[in-house]
Amino acid sequence: MMRYFTFTFVPLEERYFHPALAEARDHPDITLEQMKYINLFEDETGVVLLGGRGDETAAEALLADNDDVIDWELIPSNDENGYYAYIHFTGREPAVGLLKLLDEYRLVLELPLRFTSEGYLRVTVIGTDDNIQQALRNVPDTIDAQATQMGEYNPDDERAIAGLTERQREVLEAAVEMGYYEVPRQATYEEIADVCDCTVGTVGEHLNRIESQIIHSAMD
Repeated sequence: MMRYFTFTFVPLEERYFHPALAEARDHPDITLEQMKYINLFEDETGVVLLGGRGDETAAEALLADNDDVIDWELIPSNDENGYYAYIHFTGREPAVGLLKLLDEYRLVLELPLRFTSEGYLRVTVIGTDDNIQQALRNVPDTIDAQATQMGEYNPDDERAIAGLTERQREVLEAAVEMGYYEVPRQATYEEIADVCDCTVGTVGEHLNRIESQIIHSAMD
């Protein structure tokens, strides 16, 4: 039976998955949202496609100055202040060890991976129950894998919100909790914007995209 296991990787002892990610996570003008692709090569360098938002100039400076970044390119996104970063990076622990576990235990990584508001990485892997358990037992000691969800894997059972960015999820959660979708409506764009620390226009744009995505998913 194929299973899925969703967990959050929480770094311990001042270490992170990779120095470049740690620097981006700690930068006040950069927000990491998702990891759309990652692959490790035989020479233990790798490539990753990150989705984020914030100051593009700060992101460019960070990538240009990091010794572990071999090559990079910023790609514009349709999201407000959003962009993707294609990065060819030098392999570092614990990132290399974690990626090797996928091959060793024949696990499938469900993409994109999501960054939490704290900058931690939320991961879902798919495989047999035994292989998942063995892989988790071999996670490096500097990483705490905190389980959030597990169960039988059904590839046709996809929630409509699965493709939302972390920022879109934040806006949607605030809207639901504040009663925006209640009848009569209990919250305004302005109130949601205050909670999410963004503009009214950003709230409207995010909710319109979320609603469109959910509707199209339901009609497929």
